[in-house]
Amino acid sequence: MAIHFNNGFGQLYEKDIDKAIANVNYHLVETDATKYTRKKWWGDFQSSKKLKELQIVGTLRIEFDDGRNGECIVWLGTEAGSKKSSVNIYRFSGRGKLGKGGGTV
Repeated sequence: MAIHFNNGFGQLYEKDIDKAIANVNYHLVETDATKYTRKKWWGDFQSSKKLKELQIVGTLRIEFDDGRNGECIVWLGTEAGSKKSSVNIYRFSGRGKLGKGGGTV
């Protein structure tokens, strides 16, 4: 099983809305599918915008700078620096395939 790492800039959307709720700087980890397992993807992102608790509870969609996007579950990660830091760190776990193009997958 191969593991792939990628990072860049992207955008975060609410599941069925095409207006971005945050610009993100992401780190993505992907595994290839095998005979016994599906492809998996997860990672973390930083944003200067603090996500609302209601946004974190639901499924969101992340779009990467290479055009791929997918639904994901997001939760609060560790805080960078002090409590007054302007950087918010979140973790995400993919749900399903990473698709190409805009819109919901």
